[in-house]
Amino acid sequence: MPLAPPLSVDPNSFWQIYRNSYEGSLADVEKGNKTALDEIFFNPEPQNSNLKPSLSSAASRAALFIMLYRGYPLLQQPFQLLNCLLEIDEQLSSWRYRHMNMVHRMIGTRIGTGGSSGKDYLKAAADKHYIFREIAQLNSFLIERKKLPTLSRDMEQRLGFVHQ
Repeated sequence: MPLAPPLSVDPNSFWQIYRNSYEGSLADVEKGNKTALDEIFFNPEPQNSNLKPSLSSAASRAALFIMLYRGYPLLQQPFQLLNCLLEIDEQLSSWRYRHMNMVHRMIGTRIGTGGSSGKDYLKAAADKHYIFREIAQLNSFLIERKKLPTLSRDMEQRLGFVHQ
């Protein structure tokens, strides 16, 4: 069963409604997020080839949809998977931080293994290396539940427990 059942409106209209709701929810200092929203979710080819995302626009929209409508039974396990991926990143980050502190205790500011800058190298690596950064950034694009586009009755039945 494909995970693209009909919404109360067609998918393009759904995302346009969502985009408008998101834009309306932004504070003045957040207006730059509108450009990020368009770049991540609606631009098939990023402008900056150096920052090629690991998730496609369609995959990013699907993950955001899962996060938005996670209260439906069918989306609970995909939502839990997304949370587990974020937990892996948090645990790795925590390990990197503890490792950096251990290196600092052991060698101080001396040159590290392989001629690296020791603690400073490890700190930069800990700040830079996240496996699921794009999933973590999806929270920046959430809106209030009461402002979410309404799903059709058919879609709600397909995402929920079916009673017959």
